[in-house]
Amino acid sequence: MPDLIRVLSTERKALSRWFNTPLGQRVMGTEQALHDELLEDLFGYHLIQISAQQALLFRKSPIQNKICLGEDDLLSPQLIASPLQMPIASDQVDVVLLHHLLEFSDRPQALLAESARMVMPMGTLIITAFNPLSLWGLRKRLSGNAARYPFKGQFWSAYRLMDWLNLLNFKVDRVLFADFGLPWSVRQSPPPNFGLGLGRRYNLPTGGVYMLVARKVVGPLTPIRTRSTRRSIRFSGLGLSQPSTGGLTPSRRTESIAEAE
Repeated sequence: MPDLIRVLSTERKALSRWFNTPLGQRVMGTEQALHDELLEDLFGYHLIQISAQQALLFRKSPIQNKICLGEDDLLSPQLIASPLQMPIASDQVDVVLLHHLLEFSDRPQALLAESARMVMPMGTLIITAFNPLSLWGLRKRLSGNAARYPFKGQFWSAYRLMDWLNLLNFKVDRVLFADFGLPWSVRQSPPPNFGLGLGRRYNLPTGGVYMLVARKVVGPLTPIRTRSTRRSIRFSGLGLSQPSTGGLTPSRRTESIAEAE
């Protein structure tokens, strides 16, 4: 398992370097604008971002307790852990951002289930992924074994993720498609306009990336928290799960924040 985690971490570092390229910066600008638009209307006490790059996607979120999770300290996360075994108790987080990791995991369903586990009833899971039914997917197929990042990953369609989320008791609220430009860097192209364009205006399902917004549905057998339990969650911070053998270690930044409190 440590060797597998090390390999996956190497892939995500390569993906992080790609986000610093001109094409990666174009995509990140589009995704940042969409996150700003969505997160302004989502409230709660806890938000976790699980990503392979350093940009904070939750800048416009009104939630105060926001944490970045990563596998090592090279990307400066506040919490160091494997995305397949996160040290957060179930039903604790109001909003989880899963940003471009499903495409680069050999166990995408396990990663999705672990991310969904942390979301509290009626909480929100936002998944950002590359769209295989687009020019980006076409370039990936044409590249074959010679594909570079991010085209080396496995692009999952929004319809496939909907099926997986349905098994995890999530209801999809909406799917936003974006980045309708060519999957190549064009030097003299004008800066992207995130709010206009026919594809963005009519949300055509051919955008290079998409953001899927899903809400955890409360089933009939889900225990209802009492008022005192909700109060303890509000003021005591995130509950940590039981220690495991997965080598999950909070970063020094997290420890310093806890000592300051």
